[in-house]
Amino acid sequence: MQGFFYEKYMPTDNETRWATDSEIKNAASFVDLFEQTYPAAGLPLISDGKRAYVDNEDNHSLIFGTTGSKKTRLFCMPMLNMFIRAGESFIATDPKGEIYQRSAGFARENGYKVTVLNFRDIGHGDTWNPLAMPYKLYNCGEKEKAVSILNDFVATISAEQREKTVDSFWPEMASSYALANLLLLMECASEKEANVQSLAALCTGDSVEMLKVLSEKMSKETIAGMNYKNVLTSPEKTLNSILVSLYAMIRIFSTQKELCKMLSNNSIDIASFGRQKTAVFLIIPDEKTTYHFLITTFIKQAYEQLISEAQNHPANMLPVRVNFVMDEFCNLPKIPDMPSMISAARSRNMRFFLIVQSLHQLKGKYGEDADTIKGNCTNWVFLTSRELDLLNEISSLCGTYTTADNRIRSLISISELQRLNKNKGEALIMHNRLYPFISQLADIDDYEMFKGFPAPDLGNIHTPDVQLFSLQKLYEQVRKGRRVPFSDSGFLSGLSSYKLKL
Repeated sequence: MQGFFYEKYMPTDNETRWATDSEIKNAASFVDLFEQTYPAAGLPLISDGKRAYVDNEDNHSLIFGTTGSKKTRLFCMPMLNMFIRAGESFIATDPKGEIYQRSAGFARENGYKVTVLNFRDIGHGDTWNPLAMPYKLYNCGEKEKAVSILNDFVATISAEQREKTVDSFWPEMASSYALANLLLLMECASEKEANVQSLAALCTGDSVEMLKVLSEKMSKETIAGMNYKNVLTSPEKTLNSILVSLYAMIRIFSTQKELCKMLSNNSIDIASFGRQKTAVFLIIPDEKTTYHFLITTFIKQAYEQLISEAQNHPANMLPVRVNFVMDEFCNLPKIPDMPSMISAARSRNMRFFLIVQSLHQLKGKYGEDADTIKGNCTNWVFLTSRELDLLNEISSLCGTYTTADNRIRSLISISELQRLNKNKGEALIMHNRLYPFISQLADIDDYEMFKGFPAPDLGNIHTPDVQLFSLQKLYEQVRKGRRVPFSDSGFLSGLSSYKLKL
Protein backbone atom coordinates (compact mmCIF):
# COMPACT_ATOMS: atom_id res chain seq x y z
CA MET A 1 0.00 0.00 0.00
CA GLN A 2 1.45 3.34 -1.03
CA GLY A 3 1.70 6.43 1.15
CA PHE A 4 1.82 8.83 -1.78
CA PHE A 5 0.58 8.60 -5.31
CA TYR A 6 2.34 10.98 -7.66
CA GLU A 7 5.79 10.88 -9.16
CA LYS A 8 6.48 14.49 -8.18
CA TYR A 9 6.16 13.50 -4.52
CA MET A 10 9.01 10.99 -4.72
CA PRO A 11 11.99 11.79 -2.46
CA THR A 12 14.94 13.81 -3.74
CA ASP A 13 18.53 14.19 -2.60
CA ASN A 14 18.02 17.80 -1.54
CA GLU A 15 17.88 19.32 1.94
CA THR A 16 14.13 18.75 2.10
CA ARG A 17 12.07 16.07 0.46
CA TRP A 18 8.96 13.97 0.75
CA ALA A 19 8.94 11.14 3.28
CA THR A 20 9.25 7.69 1.77
CA ASP A 21 6.64 4.99 2.09
CA SER A 22 8.88 2.94 4.38
CA GLU A 23 9.67 5.95 6.60
CA ILE A 24 5.98 6.61 7.14
CA LYS A 25 5.21 2.99 7.95
CA ASN A 26 8.19 2.63 10.29
CA ALA A 27 7.05 5.70 12.23
CA ALA A 28 3.47 4.45 12.57
CA SER A 29 1.61 1.45 14.02
CA PHE A 30 0.03 -1.04 11.64
CA VAL A 31 -3.60 -2.05 12.14
CA ASP A 32 -5.48 -4.78 10.29
CA LEU A 33 -8.91 -3.19 10.37
CA PHE A 34 -10.72 -6.54 10.12
CA GLU A 35 -9.34 -7.70 13.48
CA GLN A 36 -11.76 -7.67 16.43
CA THR A 37 -9.37 -5.73 18.66
CA TYR A 38 -6.73 -3.23 17.58
CA PRO A 39 -3.25 -2.95 19.12
CA ALA A 40 -3.16 0.76 18.30
CA ALA A 41 -5.38 3.70 17.41
CA GLY A 42 -4.91 7.33 16.53
CA LEU A 43 -4.61 9.71 13.62
CA PRO A 44 -4.62 7.64 10.40
CA LEU A 45 -1.51 8.41 8.37
CA ILE A 46 -2.26 5.84 5.67
CA SER A 47 -5.55 3.99 5.26
CA ASP A 48 -7.41 2.26 2.46
CA GLY A 49 -10.32 1.16 4.66
CA LYS A 50 -8.87 -2.34 5.14
CA ARG A 51 -5.43 -1.68 6.58
CA ALA A 52 -4.11 1.42 8.25
CA TYR A 53 -0.98 2.94 9.69
CA VAL A 54 -1.86 5.16 12.65
CA ASP A 55 -0.08 7.40 15.13
CA ASN A 56 -0.46 5.52 18.40
CA GLU A 57 1.81 7.88 20.36
CA ASP A 58 0.62 10.54 22.80
CA ASN A 59 0.73 13.22 20.12
CA HIS A 60 -1.78 16.01 19.68
CA SER A 61 -3.08 16.69 16.17
CA LEU A 62 -4.25 19.80 14.33
CA ILE A 63 -6.43 19.27 11.26
CA PHE A 64 -7.07 22.16 8.84
CA GLY A 65 -9.97 21.96 6.43
CA THR A 66 -12.71 24.28 5.24
CA THR A 67 -16.38 23.32 5.25
CA GLY A 68 -16.96 20.36 2.95
CA SER A 69 -13.32 19.23 2.92
CA LYS A 70 -14.28 15.80 4.37
CA LYS A 71 -12.29 16.28 7.56
CA THR A 72 -15.03 14.51 9.54
CA ARG A 73 -15.39 11.62 7.09
CA LEU A 74 -11.66 11.07 6.53
CA PHE A 75 -10.47 11.54 10.11
CA CYS A 76 -13.09 11.96 12.86
CA MET A 77 -15.38 9.05 12.11
CA PRO A 78 -12.70 6.48 11.23
CA MET A 79 -10.62 7.51 14.28
CA LEU A 80 -13.49 7.10 16.72
CA ASN A 81 -14.26 3.62 15.47
CA MET A 82 -10.57 2.72 15.71
CA PHE A 83 -10.55 3.98 19.30
CA ILE A 84 -13.49 1.68 20.00
CA ARG A 85 -11.71 -1.40 18.66
CA ALA A 86 -8.60 -0.39 20.65
CA GLY A 87 -10.57 0.07 23.89
CA GLU A 88 -9.83 3.78 24.30
CA SER A 89 -12.27 6.37 25.63
CA PHE A 90 -13.14 9.51 23.71
CA ILE A 91 -15.03 12.78 24.06
CA ALA A 92 -16.20 14.04 20.67
CA THR A 93 -17.96 17.23 19.71
CA ASP A 94 -20.64 16.43 17.16
CA PRO A 95 -21.95 19.54 15.36
CA LYS A 96 -24.61 17.73 13.34
CA GLY A 97 -25.24 14.49 15.21
CA GLU A 98 -23.68 12.54 12.32
CA ILE A 99 -20.78 11.25 14.39
CA TYR A 100 -23.19 9.77 16.92
CA GLN A 101 -25.12 8.05 14.15
CA ARG A 102 -21.93 6.54 12.72
CA SER A 103 -20.24 5.45 15.94
CA ALA A 104 -22.63 5.05 18.88
CA GLY A 105 -24.05 1.69 17.79
CA PHE A 106 -20.56 0.35 17.11
CA ALA A 107 -19.43 1.54 20.55
CA ARG A 108 -22.32 -0.14 22.32
CA GLU A 109 -21.75 -3.36 20.37
CA ASN A 110 -18.17 -3.34 21.67
CA GLY A 111 -19.15 -3.00 25.32
CA TYR A 112 -18.78 0.76 25.68
CA LYS A 113 -20.70 2.98 28.03
CA VAL A 114 -22.28 5.51 25.66
CA THR A 115 -22.86 8.99 27.07
CA VAL A 116 -24.66 11.74 25.17
CA LEU A 117 -25.12 15.41 25.98
CA ASN A 118 -27.70 16.40 23.41
CA PHE A 119 -28.06 20.13 22.86
CA ARG A 120 -29.72 19.64 19.48
CA ASP A 121 -32.74 17.75 20.81
CA ILE A 122 -32.91 18.83 24.44
CA GLY A 123 -34.84 16.40 26.58
CA HIS A 124 -33.11 13.33 25.15
CA GLY A 125 -29.82 11.83 26.30
CA ASP A 126 -27.93 12.29 29.55
CA THR A 127 -27.97 14.99 32.22
CA TRP A 128 -25.07 17.03 33.57
CA ASN A 129 -24.92 19.66 36.28
CA PRO A 130 -22.03 22.09 35.61
CA LEU A 131 -22.10 23.16 39.29
CA ALA A 132 -21.89 19.63 40.70
CA MET A 133 -18.11 19.29 40.39
CA PRO A 134 -17.20 22.65 42.04
CA TYR A 135 -19.83 22.02 44.75
CA LYS A 136 -18.27 18.69 45.64
CA LEU A 137 -14.77 20.17 45.71
CA TYR A 138 -15.86 23.17 47.75
CA ASN A 139 -17.55 21.06 50.38
CA CYS A 140 -14.69 18.55 50.53
CA GLY A 141 -12.23 21.26 51.53
CA GLU A 142 -10.73 21.95 48.08
CA LYS A 143 -12.13 25.47 47.95
CA GLU A 144 -9.39 27.06 45.87
CA LYS A 145 -9.85 24.46 43.13
CA ALA A 146 -13.62 24.98 43.28
CA VAL A 147 -13.21 28.76 42.90
CA SER A 148 -10.95 28.21 39.90
CA ILE A 149 -13.61 26.07 38.19
CA LEU A 150 -16.32 28.61 38.99
CA ASN A 151 -14.08 31.32 37.54
CA ASP A 152 -13.83 29.31 34.32
CA PHE A 153 -17.60 28.96 34.24
CA VAL A 154 -18.12 32.70 34.69
CA ALA A 155 -15.49 33.50 32.06
CA THR A 156 -17.28 31.22 29.61
CA ILE A 157 -20.81 32.56 30.17
CA SER A 158 -19.53 36.14 29.90
CA ALA A 159 -17.43 35.58 26.76
CA GLU A 160 -20.12 36.68 24.31
CA GLN A 161 -20.81 39.87 26.29
CA ARG A 162 -17.13 40.73 26.29
CA GLU A 163 -16.85 40.26 22.55
CA LYS A 164 -19.85 42.46 21.84
CA THR A 165 -19.31 45.35 24.26
CA VAL A 166 -16.89 48.23 23.88
CA ASP A 167 -16.85 49.04 27.60
CA SER A 168 -15.56 46.04 29.56
CA PHE A 169 -16.70 47.55 32.89
CA TRP A 170 -20.21 46.14 32.66
CA PRO A 171 -19.37 42.48 31.92
CA GLU A 172 -16.56 42.63 34.51
CA MET A 173 -18.90 43.84 37.24
CA ALA A 174 -21.60 41.39 36.16
CA SER A 175 -19.03 38.59 36.28
CA SER A 176 -17.98 39.59 39.81
CA TYR A 177 -21.62 39.49 40.91
CA ALA A 178 -22.19 36.11 39.24
CA LEU A 179 -19.12 34.67 40.98
CA ALA A 180 -20.35 35.93 44.36
CA ASN A 181 -23.73 34.29 43.77
CA LEU A 182 -22.09 31.02 42.76
CA LEU A 183 -20.01 31.07 45.94
CA LEU A 184 -23.16 31.69 47.97
CA LEU A 185 -24.63 28.53 46.46
CA MET A 186 -21.47 26.58 47.25
CA GLU A 187 -21.59 27.81 50.86
CA CYS A 188 -25.30 27.73 51.68
CA ALA A 189 -27.24 25.55 49.22
CA SER A 190 -27.80 21.82 49.42
CA GLU A 191 -26.21 19.63 46.76
CA LYS A 192 -29.46 19.41 44.77
CA GLU A 193 -30.08 23.15 45.10
CA ALA A 194 -26.70 24.04 43.60
CA ASN A 195 -27.81 24.34 39.98
CA VAL A 196 -28.05 26.90 37.21
CA GLN A 197 -31.71 27.67 37.88
CA SER A 198 -30.83 28.67 41.45
CA LEU A 199 -28.05 30.84 40.02
CA ALA A 200 -30.51 32.53 37.66
CA ALA A 201 -32.86 33.28 40.57
CA LEU A 202 -30.04 34.89 42.58
CA CYS A 203 -29.13 37.09 39.63
CA THR A 204 -32.53 38.79 39.34
CA GLY A 205 -33.40 42.22 40.65
CA ASP A 206 -35.76 40.62 43.18
CA SER A 207 -32.76 39.26 45.11
CA VAL A 208 -30.83 42.52 45.39
CA GLU A 209 -32.27 43.88 48.65
CA MET A 210 -31.85 40.60 50.50
CA LEU A 211 -28.31 40.20 49.18
CA LYS A 212 -27.47 43.72 50.35
CA VAL A 213 -28.50 42.78 53.89
CA LEU A 214 -26.61 39.48 53.74
CA SER A 215 -23.47 41.07 52.32
CA GLU A 216 -23.33 43.52 55.27
CA LYS A 217 -22.88 40.52 57.56
CA MET A 218 -20.14 38.93 55.44
CA SER A 219 -16.43 39.45 55.91
CA LYS A 220 -15.22 41.86 53.26
CA GLU A 221 -11.97 39.91 53.08
CA THR A 222 -13.67 36.97 51.38
CA ILE A 223 -14.19 36.75 47.63
CA ALA A 224 -17.97 36.76 47.91
CA GLY A 225 -18.05 39.60 50.44
CA MET A 226 -15.62 41.68 48.40
CA ASN A 227 -17.51 41.13 45.13
CA TYR A 228 -20.90 41.83 46.69
CA LYS A 229 -19.58 45.06 48.18
CA ASN A 230 -18.15 46.23 44.86
CA VAL A 231 -21.44 45.66 43.05
CA LEU A 232 -24.21 46.22 45.60
CA THR A 233 -22.84 49.54 46.86
CA SER A 234 -22.91 50.99 43.34
CA PRO A 235 -25.32 53.85 42.56
CA GLU A 236 -28.79 52.63 41.59
CA LYS A 237 -28.41 53.46 37.91
CA THR A 238 -25.04 51.70 37.74
CA LEU A 239 -26.40 48.67 39.60
CA ASN A 240 -29.33 48.39 37.21
CA SER A 241 -26.97 48.46 34.23
CA ILE A 242 -24.86 45.71 35.84
CA LEU A 243 -27.99 43.61 36.31
CA VAL A 244 -28.92 44.10 32.65
CA SER A 245 -25.49 42.85 31.59
CA LEU A 246 -25.75 39.93 34.02
CA TYR A 247 -29.18 38.94 32.75
CA ALA A 248 -27.84 38.79 29.21
CA MET A 249 -25.28 36.24 30.43
CA ILE A 250 -27.66 33.95 32.30
CA ARG A 251 -31.03 34.45 30.62
CA ILE A 252 -30.79 31.04 28.94
CA PHE A 253 -31.08 29.51 32.43
CA SER A 254 -34.17 31.60 33.16
CA THR A 255 -36.06 30.98 29.94
CA GLN A 256 -35.43 27.34 28.95
CA LYS A 257 -37.09 24.95 31.39
CA GLU A 258 -36.06 21.71 29.66
CA LEU A 259 -32.45 22.86 29.47
CA CYS A 260 -32.46 23.67 33.19
CA LYS A 261 -33.77 20.18 33.96
CA MET A 262 -30.99 18.70 31.88
CA LEU A 263 -28.39 20.84 33.68
CA SER A 264 -29.71 20.33 37.22
CA ASN A 265 -29.08 16.61 37.57
CA ASN A 266 -26.15 14.28 36.90
CA SER A 267 -26.14 10.95 35.09
CA ILE A 268 -22.47 11.28 34.07
CA ASP A 269 -19.41 10.13 36.02
CA ILE A 270 -16.58 11.99 34.31
CA ALA A 271 -13.86 10.37 36.42
CA SER A 272 -14.84 6.95 35.04
CA PHE A 273 -13.86 7.97 31.48
CA GLY A 274 -10.24 7.22 32.36
CA ARG A 275 -11.06 3.90 34.07
CA GLN A 276 -13.50 2.23 31.71
CA LYS A 277 -14.01 2.52 27.98
CA THR A 278 -16.53 5.27 27.40
CA ALA A 279 -17.83 7.03 24.29
CA VAL A 280 -18.98 10.59 24.96
CA PHE A 281 -20.85 12.49 22.24
CA LEU A 282 -21.46 16.22 22.64
CA ILE A 283 -24.19 16.91 20.07
CA ILE A 284 -24.60 20.60 19.26
CA PRO A 285 -26.51 22.47 16.55
CA ASP A 286 -24.18 23.68 13.82
CA GLU A 287 -26.60 26.40 12.70
CA LYS A 288 -26.47 28.38 15.97
CA THR A 289 -24.05 28.90 18.84
CA THR A 290 -26.53 29.23 21.73
CA TYR A 291 -25.28 26.21 23.65
CA HIS A 292 -21.63 26.22 22.64
CA PHE A 293 -20.52 27.74 25.96
CA LEU A 294 -21.83 24.65 27.74
CA ILE A 295 -19.62 22.42 25.58
CA THR A 296 -16.61 24.54 26.50
CA THR A 297 -17.53 24.24 30.18
CA PHE A 298 -17.95 20.46 29.94
CA ILE A 299 -14.64 19.96 28.16
CA LYS A 300 -12.75 22.07 30.71
CA GLN A 301 -14.38 20.29 33.65
CA ALA A 302 -13.78 16.87 32.09
CA TYR A 303 -10.11 17.72 31.64
CA GLU A 304 -9.77 18.99 35.23
CA GLN A 305 -11.45 15.91 36.68
CA LEU A 306 -9.42 13.52 34.54
CA ILE A 307 -6.20 15.24 35.61
CA SER A 308 -7.23 14.64 39.24
CA GLU A 309 -8.16 11.05 38.43
CA ALA A 310 -4.75 10.45 36.84
CA GLN A 311 -3.08 11.39 40.13
CA ASN A 312 -4.67 8.30 41.69
CA HIS A 313 -2.93 5.88 39.33
CA PRO A 314 0.68 4.73 38.79
CA ALA A 315 2.89 7.22 36.95
CA ASN A 316 0.00 9.73 37.23
CA MET A 317 -1.52 8.30 34.05
CA LEU A 318 -5.08 7.27 33.28
CA PRO A 319 -5.44 3.48 32.87
CA VAL A 320 -7.62 4.03 29.79
CA ARG A 321 -6.48 6.67 27.30
CA VAL A 322 -8.96 9.49 26.73
CA ASN A 323 -9.08 11.23 23.34
CA PHE A 324 -10.63 14.68 22.93
CA VAL A 325 -11.83 14.90 19.32
CA MET A 326 -12.97 18.48 18.87
CA ASP A 327 -14.65 19.06 15.54
CA GLU A 328 -15.22 22.77 14.75
CA PHE A 329 -12.89 23.61 17.64
CA CYS A 330 -12.82 27.35 16.93
CA ASN A 331 -16.60 27.68 16.81
CA LEU A 332 -16.65 26.98 20.55
CA PRO A 333 -16.03 29.79 23.06
CA LYS A 334 -12.41 30.04 24.12
CA ILE A 335 -11.46 27.26 26.53
CA PRO A 336 -9.70 28.78 29.56
CA ASP A 337 -6.08 27.61 29.94
CA MET A 338 -6.13 25.68 26.68
CA PRO A 339 -2.36 26.08 26.09
CA SER A 340 -1.64 24.64 29.55
CA MET A 341 -4.16 21.87 29.03
CA ILE A 342 -2.66 20.70 25.77
CA SER A 343 0.86 20.90 27.25
CA ALA A 344 0.04 18.73 30.29
CA ALA A 345 -2.36 16.21 28.72
CA ARG A 346 0.18 13.91 27.07
CA SER A 347 1.83 12.77 30.28
CA ARG A 348 -1.61 11.86 31.70
CA ASN A 349 -2.60 9.59 28.77
CA MET A 350 -4.84 12.13 27.06
CA ARG A 351 -4.71 13.39 23.48
CA PHE A 352 -6.33 16.29 21.66
CA PHE A 353 -7.45 16.28 18.02
CA LEU A 354 -8.31 19.87 17.08
CA ILE A 355 -10.22 20.36 13.84
CA VAL A 356 -10.33 23.94 12.55
CA GLN A 357 -11.27 25.69 9.35
CA SER A 358 -8.47 28.25 9.19
CA LEU A 359 -5.44 29.75 10.87
CA HIS A 360 -7.24 33.08 11.07
CA GLN A 361 -10.05 31.41 12.98
CA LEU A 362 -7.61 29.88 15.48
CA LYS A 363 -5.76 33.17 16.03
CA GLY A 364 -9.02 35.08 16.29
CA LYS A 365 -10.18 32.82 19.10
CA TYR A 366 -6.94 32.30 21.01
CA GLY A 367 -4.75 35.27 20.05
CA GLU A 368 -1.11 34.77 21.01
CA ASP A 369 -2.00 31.42 22.60
CA ALA A 370 -2.67 30.08 19.10
CA ASP A 371 1.08 29.68 18.56
CA THR A 372 1.41 27.63 21.74
CA ILE A 373 -1.48 25.41 20.69
CA LYS A 374 0.03 24.91 17.24
CA GLY A 375 3.45 24.23 18.69
CA ASN A 376 2.12 21.47 20.93
CA CYS A 377 0.46 19.66 18.04
CA THR A 378 3.07 17.35 16.54
CA ASN A 379 0.71 16.22 13.79
CA TRP A 380 -0.54 18.74 11.24
CA VAL A 381 -3.01 17.74 8.57
CA PHE A 382 -3.96 20.00 5.67
CA LEU A 383 -6.93 19.25 3.43
CA THR A 384 -7.87 22.48 1.68
CA SER A 385 -8.01 26.24 2.21
CA ARG A 386 -7.98 29.56 0.35
CA GLU A 387 -6.43 31.34 3.34
CA LEU A 388 -3.13 32.80 2.18
CA ASP A 389 -1.50 32.93 5.65
CA LEU A 390 -2.21 29.24 6.23
CA LEU A 391 -1.07 28.25 2.73
CA ASN A 392 2.15 30.20 3.19
CA GLU A 393 2.83 28.62 6.58
CA ILE A 394 2.20 25.07 5.36
CA SER A 395 4.33 25.61 2.27
CA SER A 396 7.11 27.18 4.35
CA LEU A 397 7.10 24.35 6.90
CA CYS A 398 7.46 21.81 4.11
CA GLY A 399 10.69 23.55 3.09
CA THR A 400 12.49 24.29 -0.17
CA TYR A 401 14.94 22.50 -2.45
CA THR A 402 17.35 23.44 -5.20
CA THR A 403 16.44 22.36 -8.71
CA ALA A 404 18.90 21.03 -11.28
CA ASP A 405 19.22 24.53 -12.77
CA ASN A 406 19.95 26.02 -9.31
CA ARG A 407 16.54 27.54 -8.72
CA ILE A 408 15.07 27.50 -5.19
CA ARG A 409 11.65 25.90 -5.22
CA SER A 410 9.12 25.12 -2.52
CA LEU A 411 8.61 21.43 -1.93
CA ILE A 412 4.93 22.15 -2.44
CA SER A 413 3.69 25.49 -3.67
CA ILE A 414 0.62 27.43 -2.60
CA SER A 415 -0.97 26.57 -5.93
CA GLU A 416 -0.34 22.85 -5.46
CA LEU A 417 -1.70 22.93 -1.93
CA GLN A 418 -5.02 24.16 -3.25
CA ARG A 419 -5.28 21.26 -5.67
CA LEU A 420 -5.21 18.23 -3.40
CA ASN A 421 -7.81 15.81 -4.69
CA LYS A 422 -10.85 15.75 -2.40
CA ASN A 423 -12.46 12.78 -4.15
CA LYS A 424 -9.36 10.69 -3.56
CA GLY A 425 -9.12 11.78 0.06
CA GLU A 426 -5.76 13.47 -0.39
CA ALA A 427 -4.22 15.20 2.61
CA LEU A 428 -0.84 16.69 3.31
CA ILE A 429 0.45 15.37 6.65
CA MET A 430 3.35 16.56 8.76
CA HIS A 431 3.85 13.83 11.34
CA ASN A 432 6.19 14.34 14.26
CA ARG A 433 9.75 14.74 12.86
CA LEU A 434 9.16 13.02 9.56
CA TYR A 435 9.45 14.79 6.27
CA PRO A 436 5.99 15.79 5.00
CA PHE A 437 4.00 13.49 2.76
CA ILE A 438 0.82 13.35 0.72
CA SER A 439 -1.49 10.52 1.68
CA GLN A 440 -4.84 9.24 0.51
CA LEU A 441 -7.31 8.44 3.27
CA ALA A 442 -10.35 6.20 2.96
CA ASP A 443 -13.80 7.72 3.38
CA ILE A 444 -15.86 6.36 6.29
CA ASP A 445 -18.06 4.53 3.76
CA ASP A 446 -15.02 2.47 2.71
CA TYR A 447 -14.67 0.87 6.16
CA GLU A 448 -16.87 -2.22 5.81
CA MET A 449 -16.08 -3.43 9.34
CA PHE A 450 -17.73 -0.34 10.86
CA LYS A 451 -21.06 -0.72 9.03
CA GLY A 452 -24.31 -2.28 10.21
CA PHE A 453 -24.44 -0.89 13.75
CA PRO A 454 -27.38 1.54 13.97
CA ALA A 455 -27.19 4.14 16.69
CA PRO A 456 -29.49 3.52 19.65
CA ASP A 457 -32.45 5.85 20.03
CA LEU A 458 -31.92 8.48 22.68
CA GLY A 459 -34.48 8.08 25.45
CA ASN A 460 -36.30 10.89 27.16
CA ILE A 461 -34.61 12.52 30.11
CA HIS A 462 -36.50 11.63 33.28
CA THR A 463 -35.56 14.07 36.00
CA PRO A 464 -37.26 15.15 39.22
CA ASP A 465 -38.40 18.73 39.59
CA VAL A 466 -35.51 21.12 39.98
CA GLN A 467 -34.86 22.09 43.59
CA LEU A 468 -34.29 25.82 44.02
CA PHE A 469 -32.17 27.47 46.67
CA SER A 470 -34.29 29.69 48.94
CA LEU A 471 -32.59 33.03 49.44
CA GLN A 472 -35.59 34.09 51.52
CA LYS A 473 -34.98 31.24 53.99
CA LEU A 474 -31.30 32.18 54.35
CA TYR A 475 -32.29 35.82 54.76
CA GLU A 476 -34.64 34.94 57.62
CA GLN A 477 -31.96 32.82 59.30
CA VAL A 478 -29.49 35.70 59.16
CA ARG A 479 -32.06 38.17 60.50
CA LYS A 480 -32.67 35.90 63.48
CA GLY A 481 -28.93 35.49 64.06
CA ARG A 482 -28.90 31.77 63.28
CA ARG A 483 -26.50 31.88 60.35
CA VAL A 484 -24.03 34.24 58.69
CA PRO A 485 -22.35 33.10 55.45
CA PHE A 486 -18.70 33.99 54.94
CA SER A 487 -18.45 35.48 58.44
CA ASP A 488 -14.95 34.18 59.19
CA SER A 489 -12.36 36.68 57.99
CA GLY A 490 -9.92 33.82 57.46
CA PHE A 491 -12.41 31.90 55.31
CA LEU A 492 -11.08 32.09 51.75
CA SER A 493 -9.31 35.31 52.75
CA GLY A 494 -6.11 33.91 51.29
CA LEU A 495 -7.85 34.23 47.95
CA SER A 496 -9.05 37.79 48.46
CA SER A 497 -6.85 38.97 45.60
CA TYR A 498 -8.07 36.14 43.36
CA LYS A 499 -8.64 37.49 39.87
CA LEU A 500 -11.27 36.37 37.43
CA LYS A 501 -9.76 34.66 34.35
CA LEU A 502 -11.57 36.85 31.83
